[in-house]
Amino acid sequence: MYYNLIKTPALIKTGNHTLQNIDLHLQQSHLFYPSKILVTQKNLYEIYKNHIDYNEFEQILFYNGGEVCESQDLIKSIKDSDSLIVAFGGGSILDLVKYAASKCDLPYITVPSTLSNDAIYSCVARLTQNGKKRSFGVQPPTGIIVDLEIIRKSPKELLLAGVGDLITNLSAIQDWKLAHKNIKEPINELALMLAKEAAIGLFSYSSEDLYTDDFLMDLTNGLISSGLSMIISGNTRGTSGSEHLISHAIDEYFNDKSTIHGIQAAWAFLKIEEQIRKNPVFTDKLSNFYKKIGLNTIIDKCIKWEDDDFHSLIPYAKKIRPRYTIFNTISAESTH
Repeated sequence: MYYNLIKTPALIKTGNHTLQNIDLHLQQSHLFYPSKILVTQKNLYEIYKNHIDYNEFEQILFYNGGEVCESQDLIKSIKDSDSLIVAFGGGSILDLVKYAASKCDLPYITVPSTLSNDAIYSCVARLTQNGKKRSFGVQPPTGIIVDLEIIRKSPKELLLAGVGDLITNLSAIQDWKLAHKNIKEPINELALMLAKEAAIGLFSYSSEDLYTDDFLMDLTNGLISSGLSMIISGNTRGTSGSEHLISHAIDEYFNDKSTIHGIQAAWAFLKIEEQIRKNPVFTDKLSNFYKKIGLNTIIDKCIKWEDDDFHSLIPYAKKIRPRYTIFNTISAESTH
């Protein structure tokens, strides 16, 4: 019998006071390294210095994150070390470290300061290069440490962006199934199952739950499961479909109107259900969830597009990557 070799995290720790106990959690997981280098933002370090300093770091490096140009300096700083790289921050810092550590073939762990997307555990880094957002394949982290006390201080719109990024798996897997049906694209059923299960667990929550341990644990676990789906399938099929193409198209072609990725993807998901897939039962369920969790309010605040503008974005979305989605079933005339 044959099996796939899959890189899974050697350490996942979610709870309170985990930031100050990084050394302890590594030790308990039998992960020993000659030294550790922390990469974070200066302002985050100043806020959480008392927690961070419980741990031993050979160096603490400060970056803004999110830019490929910064990665060259980080690579130069870490390439000759024999260290575990610890990334503490939002998606911009996590993706910077994922990219640089992968280039140097060094192990790294992610310690998110918020849960706005699946950057905590994925094989993709989104970084800006020459003013444009680009996706880069990377090695997944050795471990993930999530401090709920820190996540609980996140702005509501960032947590809802994480909800949006995760819930859109339900759109992506519909596109994957469609590609399988129409052009015989293979489906990895384990990856599809993980992507689906990661998302559907959120439907039981409302806006009153956003800062509870139960919700934050399920959001964390969902984002990790979502990342594992990508690693198993070797692509982002279960987590990125037509809705993500719309979000990336906004970033690429209409940067002045762009906002947080998870919010854009959630908006696109609902528009696709309302205007293209037109399954009234599921559309109502999705719309009611958005209202219950508070996504509708954040979408109204952040999205600078009218409902009537949605179809005009589809031709741009189709340019992002050659991925078969529901958009391939729409005639060119219907998008104008």
